[in-house]
Amino acid sequence: MAGNLSVLTQTVLRLGLKNAAVVTLYRLAIRSGLAEKMLPKGESYEEAVFPADSLCPVNVPGSAKGNIGVEAAEELLEGKVRYFSHRSFEVGSPPAWFINPLNGKVYDGHWQHWSKLGDFNQDVGDIKVCWELSRFDWALVLARAYCKNEDVRFLITLNTWISDWIKHNPDNTGPNWKCGQESSIRLLQVLLASFLLGHAKNPNSALVRFVEEHCSRIEPTIRYAIAQNNNHGTSEAAALFVGGAWLEKFGKQSKLRKQGGLWKRKGRKWLENRVNTLVEADGSFSQYSANYHRLLVDTLNIVEFWRRKLDLQAFSPNYLERCRAAVCWLYQMVDESGDVPNLGSNDGARIFVLSDTDYCDFRPTVQLGTSLFMGARVYPAGPWDEPLGWLQLDEGRLPNQKMIQETTDFPDGGYVVFRGEDTTWGVLRYPNFRFRPGHADAFHFDLWHRGVNLLRDSGSFSYNAKEPWQSYFSSTKAHNTVEFDGRDQMPRLSRFLRGCWLQMDQPAELCLANGKISWSGSYLDYRGARHKRTITNKGRLWTVVDEISGIKSSANLRWRLVPGNWQIAGLKCIGELAEIQVSSNVPIKRFELQQGWESRFYLHKTRLPVLEIEIGAAGAILTSEILIKS
Repeated sequence: MAGNLSVLTQTVLRLGLKNAAVVTLYRLAIRSGLAEKMLPKGESYEEAVFPADSLCPVNVPGSAKGNIGVEAAEELLEGKVRYFSHRSFEVGSPPAWFINPLNGKVYDGHWQHWSKLGDFNQDVGDIKVCWELSRFDWALVLARAYCKNEDVRFLITLNTWISDWIKHNPDNTGPNWKCGQESSIRLLQVLLASFLLGHAKNPNSALVRFVEEHCSRIEPTIRYAIAQNNNHGTSEAAALFVGGAWLEKFGKQSKLRKQGGLWKRKGRKWLENRVNTLVEADGSFSQYSANYHRLLVDTLNIVEFWRRKLDLQAFSPNYLERCRAAVCWLYQMVDESGDVPNLGSNDGARIFVLSDTDYCDFRPTVQLGTSLFMGARVYPAGPWDEPLGWLQLDEGRLPNQKMIQETTDFPDGGYVVFRGEDTTWGVLRYPNFRFRPGHADAFHFDLWHRGVNLLRDSGSFSYNAKEPWQSYFSSTKAHNTVEFDGRDQMPRLSRFLRGCWLQMDQPAELCLANGKISWSGSYLDYRGARHKRTITNKGRLWTVVDEISGIKSSANLRWRLVPGNWQIAGLKCIGELAEIQVSSNVPIKRFELQQGWESRFYLHKTRLPVLEIEIGAAGAILTSEILIKS
């Protein structure tokens, strides 16, 4: 018990006493009823948010070809909604806002003030399923479809769904008001739809009220979001800035315009603060996650778009430099397929979608980011240009700027990108934590070849699942690294918190010479186990040397493989695209293929083969030679 308390105390100190105090005060406000007094329940209202006679839709961009977006809108008319960019469910039109379509159960208490509702309810399931519909992703699908052919059915459905949502979700009532970030995303999605429909410059009272109520919900609790040191703070600051600036310009009453100005200034202050704090000089983001990095860049993109449209003062030079760095970081992680390594936590977030590209295609975000923050497109013309057209950024006139994807060390965040030959590349994750880590993934190695993820990460599956799934996906065993004595590299203290944050005890060293790339580094964990990993690439051969010591009973090296026909032959694992041969200076107790799991989409998991190599309690040097076949 004393040891656990010591670990918790040290972790709280790493998180920051000020942040811990803010979180404590927030929870006290919830339990005492103060939050309900500060943010009382409101009443629903009936008025079309986007009346047909006041719309002037933007010109459909030339890059918006095909019927994929219209087909998705047609499905919405039938009450079919795609959850987490993967699986469609029939939820009705308008939808049943509080149902979990995975199990048919309804979120109870949706008539209560949001402060009286819990975050996690195993009976109903993950609250993110309830929140998914209320992020209003569908609003942009319907708005884009209406712009394409002015089919009034899409506009009627858009207005009907928003009005029905307001009817069943009055201000501060129910689970969909519980999270300030969810309110922020919803607000920004609706304002973006209003821009597409040409309604933003002459809004009616329903849209103004919608924006005002959401800003009023976000502002009082924004310090709680800031204390999380993650995308909650950036999202909520963005919504306050954009929503406030929009109200300052288009609010009907002087009092509301003045209030909008206050929200705008507070949003700007916190945006500057969050970007300068959470985005490192090398572009790494505090959440150590590829998909959350995309969410960050999408947020920064939409803020910059509105800043220009509303003719607002530019952000500081340092803020803009961090934005550019964040975009460049993401660009270096994007495969030729548009996909990225499934690093860190991944809840399926994808917001402000203005293209028909796949969820796993990160190029629209990067293309928009380089256009806004660098004044150039980094990719040649393609479907990833569509957001530029919808946002009227003159994609045809923007120059192309060649950026090289190269071997790069991101020391602030702890990533090394290796660029081999023939579009083969890899990413190593190493511990250098200034913010709380989500996954126990030190020295995880991802390997890609010609658009195929050969050695891969686990994903997250769900933030509210039953065991073993709650623990599995973020654990050491779900990554391509070494597990000591059956434990995680860092102990799990709570659902989103780990203790004993790892740090490198041998500085990372990256070398490039004579067509050869090599990197080496090591760490010591909280129980005295030491792991040194050296990665070398030359031609089609990738060599990974793991030197390990401090084992009490056993150590397991795992390689999580692309699904396919893999066969064991001695100490060699042979697949269609690659083969892995392992050698050791100590006896290998076990060398076999096991079944593992990965989650490419939130709440969806699939099997994959895992090569496991086990040794006993001894210092050891394990060498894995990974040969790319073709």
